[in-house]
Amino acid sequence: MRYPTPFLCLAVLAGPSLSAQSTWTLQQCADRAVEKNLAVRAAELDRDIAGQDLRAANFGFLPDLNAAATHGYNWGQAIDRYTNTFATDRTRTNNFWLNSSWDLFRGLRQHQVKKRSELDVQAADEAVEAARVDVLTQVVARFMDMLSTRETIRATEQQAARTREQITFTEALVEAGRLPRVDLLDLQAQLAREELDVVTNENQYDRARLQMTQLLQLTPQEAATFDIAAPTLAAVQPSDPDADMVAMVERVLATHPAYQNAQLQVESAERSIEITRTQLLPSLSFNATVATGYSGRDIVTVGDPIIGEPTQIGFTEGGENVYTPNIQYETETRDFGDQLDRNLNYSASWTLSVPLFNQMSNRTAAAQARIRYEQARVRMSDQRIQLELTVQQALNDQRAAYRQYLAAERAVNAQQASLAFTEERFEQGTATALDLTTAKANLQRSQADQIGARYNYLMAKKSLDILQGLPLEL
Repeated sequence: MRYPTPFLCLAVLAGPSLSAQSTWTLQQCADRAVEKNLAVRAAELDRDIAGQDLRAANFGFLPDLNAAATHGYNWGQAIDRYTNTFATDRTRTNNFWLNSSWDLFRGLRQHQVKKRSELDVQAADEAVEAARVDVLTQVVARFMDMLSTRETIRATEQQAARTREQITFTEALVEAGRLPRVDLLDLQAQLAREELDVVTNENQYDRARLQMTQLLQLTPQEAATFDIAAPTLAAVQPSDPDADMVAMVERVLATHPAYQNAQLQVESAERSIEITRTQLLPSLSFNATVATGYSGRDIVTVGDPIIGEPTQIGFTEGGENVYTPNIQYETETRDFGDQLDRNLNYSASWTLSVPLFNQMSNRTAAAQARIRYEQARVRMSDQRIQLELTVQQALNDQRAAYRQYLAAERAVNAQQASLAFTEERFEQGTATALDLTTAKANLQRSQADQIGARYNYLMAKKSLDILQGLPLEL
């Protein structure tokens, strides 16, 4: 099963487009991160290698064809292969041949190699998808972190703005003598703390923004204007998680590319065992060669014989002289093309090879293949355990965040009512600035808990969606 494209169905998070140059939606962030991520690129290159291995396995069923040529010289006494004569001086030789060999039977080794290569290609595809899922998880986490920090900044700025209004109102009451000056000083101290909170949250946002720009590998020019498009998440209310853990684990194991990759690695290792077993079987191969050559000793006569004066070599018992004819010939080396035609030869052979003893190398290779198979099974089991733990943790985080959100929501409502009552009492002079400061601090803490719980819930929910291969919809 092909894992869903990470960027599909994320448009709901895009929000209104602000600036094509500086505002990025979640989908755009995911696109850029996958495009630039080196782990994804490395996985794609591994997939390309696996594809080439499969291509080689398919061509492995065909015979090979090789050509060769030599050019050399011989010195000393040697038999010339083309004239079958002894050569004592320097002789030039040239050899040319075409050779083809074909494995007719090797224990079905090539079929097993092809099956393993096909499994490796599938495993490489899943590895690419797993790398993309990892990048998507990081992007979503960074995106949620930025949104959470931004909302916290907005809440603290609103608190600071209300405090400034209360300071203005308190200054008038202090000048009128209705409140002691210490109440004004307490409010000013509260404003300083709230402004510090704003700066602290802005620093956290800058840190989260920096982490996102690094994840996206933005250029300095892009990073300088980078910002995210904030969706309307306040309208999204967490719901009570009711997913069945066992069913969810099964869905994750059935679709998650990392586990699919581990399963395919096990099957590939099993094929490797079968490949090593073929080395213990006899093999039959066919070999054919076409060859020709040239020799500097291939001499032919040219023209008519030259008859000279007879040479005396002795005499008979009767005193008569005995002569031998003196006949000479003009010679030259046979033409290069003519020699190639005359020396053309063919050969064909079948070879049956039976492995008897090879220093136990074949059996050692088979044993190593079985060990690698067990290693692959261990990695698959480990991947299964890790995914089960991840699902369980995400479900627990989601349920905990939901309960925390409900508690924080009740706390925010109560603290807002308390703050409104305290502000009313403060304006009437029946509450001190300390009472007001305490009420505001309690509300701020409850709002921060609510914001954190909402984004923790959303992050856990999106993590579960990613694990199951579901579209990321809010």
